[in-house]
Amino acid sequence: MKKNILSSILLLVGLSFFSACEDDRDSNPTVQQPTEFVLNTPAYAGTSIDLETSTGTINMNWSQPNYGFPIVATYYVQVSTNGSFTHSVDEADADKTGSTVADYVQLDGVTSCSNAITPAILDKALNQLCKWEEGTVPETLDLHIRVKSCINSASQNGLYEIISNVVNMTVEPYYMVLKDALPAVWYLTGNCIGDCTWNNSDAGIGTALIPMSIVKDFEYDKKTGSGQFIYTGYFPANAEFKIVKTPGDWNNYVFCGGGAPGKTSLRKGGDDTGNITVPSAGYYKITVDDATETCTIEAFTETPKLYEAMCITGDFTDSWSDVEMYPASSADKTPEDVAAHNHIWIYPKEGYFKLETGSGIKFKIAGSWDTNWGVEAFPYGIGVNGGPNIPAEAGEYKVVFNDIDGSFHFLAK
Repeated sequence: MKKNILSSILLLVGLSFFSACEDDRDSNPTVQQPTEFVLNTPAYAGTSIDLETSTGTINMNWSQPNYGFPIVATYYVQVSTNGSFTHSVDEADADKTGSTVADYVQLDGVTSCSNAITPAILDKALNQLCKWEEGTVPETLDLHIRVKSCINSASQNGLYEIISNVVNMTVEPYYMVLKDALPAVWYLTGNCIGDCTWNNSDAGIGTALIPMSIVKDFEYDKKTGSGQFIYTGYFPANAEFKIVKTPGDWNNYVFCGGGAPGKTSLRKGGDDTGNITVPSAGYYKITVDDATETCTIEAFTETPKLYEAMCITGDFTDSWSDVEMYPASSADKTPEDVAAHNHIWIYPKEGYFKLETGSGIKFKIAGSWDTNWGVEAFPYGIGVNGGPNIPAEAGEYKVVFNDIDGSFHFLAK
């Protein structure tokens, strides 16, 4: 039945979206259920890895299962401390009766044939699985690791699932205080967004990739950070853009065009349905709900004030002096219509700036405190006119500010 479902999807959308770890082996491919999936044994499997002091990443590599032709599969690394893979941490957390006990944890999925896992990510996963209290973490821990491969389509996840062999390794874990996940970050990019270069990479964050903002008083998922995110701005009549979750990835969790202006579709390894467009030039409010995997676009009926300049100030300056921010869409780099309706401001123009814990920050108009934005939130929030100082945390940041709704995001280096 699953094969029939996916085969129908493939016939409808064509086969142009498929790519993988190898070249296409068949000009007329047919998807098939793989029977073998090999996870390679890491070179360091015979050593003990100190998760607290180790630098670099723990690299897991595998060969793509034979689906009949190269296809975009999603791979999930699964880690167990006893070799059983009966119930995941997610399954145990979903059981409100508390009767389900997790014996493995599943890491976030990837679409490449490798996963470079940082020691901190692995240690966090082990703390979630083992639920250690401070002082109870074992000196060493034997791990059993495998990978699940499956195909996620726009309508159904987990098709053609296959599990790899198990490899073993030893780690030296440490106690980690588990915090609620920060809200996820979604980005807009396109011919009318930021500098309009479509630079979907880490280097484009804050310039070509403009983050959406959180929704005030919305309760985000404490584990995944999923929920609702908004962006309000001006779009010209010829606007074309996409909404991406992971910089550099055009294939997975990308909102594309939905066949008509103002309509969207979520790409999860499927066909690229084109760019999102709008019915006509004007201001729009875009809402993404990644818990329900929906995106809506509606006209924004208010007429936002246009500012010729915007400043950031705070303890990081000399006596809270005005520091000029830069329009994300400037006249020298972007179409005239886009630059004339700029509401996104960035600082610094290049690189990052340093903040200390406890220092206050505000956004304001130049030369006056009549209009200023602040709120007791960091690294993201929705500032209000005359609100309290934004309390910084130590680090190096690039900040993006939207003067329509007062939303901001300090993006860490």
